[in-house]
Amino acid sequence: MAERFDGLFSWLDEQEAIEVLSRPAGELPNPALQYVAATRLGAASSPQSLQALLAAAAWSGHGINGRLTRRKALEALGRRPHPQSLVRVLDGLNSDDPGAVVSAANSVSRLWAAGQTMDSSQLTAALVAALKGPGTQQRAVIQCLTRLELHGAKAAVETRINHGDRLLDGAVRAYLVRHGGGKDLLQPVLARLQDGEAGQRRTAVIDLALAAQPEHLAAVVRTPVSMPLRAMTAFSLARRGLANGLAPAPLAALLDELCHDDPRQLRLIGTPQPREDTPAGWAQLLLQRDENCQYGAAAGILHQSKANQSVILEYLHHHHGNDYGGHYMVMRLVGLAGHQERSLWLQQGLEQTAPQYQKSRIAAAVAMGELALTDQRGALERLNNLSNGEQLYWATGLALSLLDGEATSSWAVRIQSLNLGTPWPHHQNQ
Repeated sequence: MAERFDGLFSWLDEQEAIEVLSRPAGELPNPALQYVAATRLGAASSPQSLQALLAAAAWSGHGINGRLTRRKALEALGRRPHPQSLVRVLDGLNSDDPGAVVSAANSVSRLWAAGQTMDSSQLTAALVAALKGPGTQQRAVIQCLTRLELHGAKAAVETRINHGDRLLDGAVRAYLVRHGGGKDLLQPVLARLQDGEAGQRRTAVIDLALAAQPEHLAAVVRTPVSMPLRAMTAFSLARRGLANGLAPAPLAALLDELCHDDPRQLRLIGTPQPREDTPAGWAQLLLQRDENCQYGAAAGILHQSKANQSVILEYLHHHHGNDYGGHYMVMRLVGLAGHQERSLWLQQGLEQTAPQYQKSRIAAAVAMGELALTDQRGALERLNNLSNGEQLYWATGLALSLLDGEATSSWAVRIQSLNLGTPWPHHQNQ
């Protein structure tokens, strides 16, 4: 989501961003500043910035910079709940630029969730009219139809079942299951959880979130893709399970397993190995883009001696501490391997506030519970609030329950507190 880039573009003043968008691209020293400015204004709130985004999201020709800027502006409007935003992104669905249609469809979902609605039959018609073009465009449109639970598109969507593009086919299957289709429709999606291509695994997890069948929660939790992506699906499936009357404790146990994120519990594909058995070799494997390699490296490190682990962790922290993925893995390995001597790293990880480090905060919180760092209770209690996001909220609740020796016995209470939006009533030391 674009929010994670807010900090990166904060150097661009809001008024400067408005001026950049209003000038012809040819007059700028770097035309690419225009789509940076559009992204920046997604986090703004003034009427002037909204008007600048509305203008940038209008059609302005076929130039590459114009197309990219329009896509970013349509994406940014999804973060600006306003009737005019909805009108503009609906207009974006008519674009002959597939990237613009994808941005528009995603923004329709966000605006709808924020309360910007319209007649469902009109919206269904607008989205069905956009069901054309490449698979990426059609997938985004079908995902929007699924999120908004627009049943009127079923006839148009089901004609695409068994499409040769597996990503489009997956979106179709999620929509049909969500709207009453047989659950066996999801078998090809579930098979993709073990696909050797990382992108196929990631999109399968997203499809299972949209299909909203809680019985697939365990499969999602154990798939080798990034923890935040699994978490987005896992928490939605857990809430759906509660709403369907499933027993709370097994759902909570799986959310705990997700937050512990032990690579030895994942369904890894093969046994990824480094090119050389050195700290640099393990780091190279751990920092691969494919999460199956990342978790394979983490599992391999956990099977090493404590002394070897310590050397590798020191190398990672020193050379790759600024890599978001590497930093997260260091936090997890410290907790899973029991390296209490690295508790300062965990404290520093928990104090990170940049959006890119949110998963590191989750990992650090859980590690504090695993290592019984009672001196960090106050910090964990302060973060145990849903305003910090449900994933960090759950992680801090898990950590506090570990400190109190109640991780298992508190499952039912903790998941009900998540469902109700109330703090987990953990014990406090007197």
